Amino acid sequence: MRAPLTPPARNRIRRGLQTIGLALGLLSGVSAAEAQQQPTGVAPPQGEQFFLRIPDGWKEVVRTRQQGADIVAYVPQEQNATQWTDMLSIQVFQGMTALPAQSFYERYSTSYRKSCETVRISQMQTGVSNGYPSAFWIMACGNQAQAGTGETSFFRLVQGNKALYVAQRTWRTARFDAQKTSPITGPASDVAIETLKNFGLCDPSMADRPCPKGQ
Repeated sequence: MRAPLTPPARNRIRRGLQTIGLALGLLSGVSAAEAQQQPTGVAPPQGEQFFLRIPDGWKEVVRTRQQGADIVAYVPQEQNATQWTDMLSIQVFQGMTALPAQSFYERYSTSYRKSCETVRISQMQTGVSNGYPSAFWIMACGNQAQAGTGETSFFRLVQGNKALYVAQRTWRTARFDAQKTSPITGPASDVAIETLKNFGLCDPSMADRPCPKGQ
């Protein structure tokens, strides 16, 4: 049995899970048949399922429900739920099927600007993945007011028929000027994009929305 998280731990996790970030290419068109990975994550609704490959050596540190969302989060083996610089999280909003991706993006952007001193937010890019509408964006926070650190997050949203699903890759770094640059470039951003590229939905009951092998 996992020990319950203390209020300070929950607050730090919430801050990490609510960050968002800047600008990059569209992540769409990846079919479930192309994703040959082991499934993991929050228990999905019946029929509709999500899949995501967790990076090797990462461990689960959070599994909870907050503000209407089922949340699971992972960090590298040497990090933990409160002391982390790298986090991958999945949020599942059960029943939230009518909210457009643009509205979700705008709500997050508004919240993000309130908690950051300098912000850079990319345009949301949209597409279709395995038959489901999807979106991608990045948000960079040069100085997160409460944590006193810089944070950058890459987001992938997929709109399902049963829920709204969001995968988020976040880095905590030293503070930086978000209007000029971001410390997350090159290999780090490439790996994050590849990870989120393989986040998607499938439904074994629908021939045109196949699940990866082993799902």
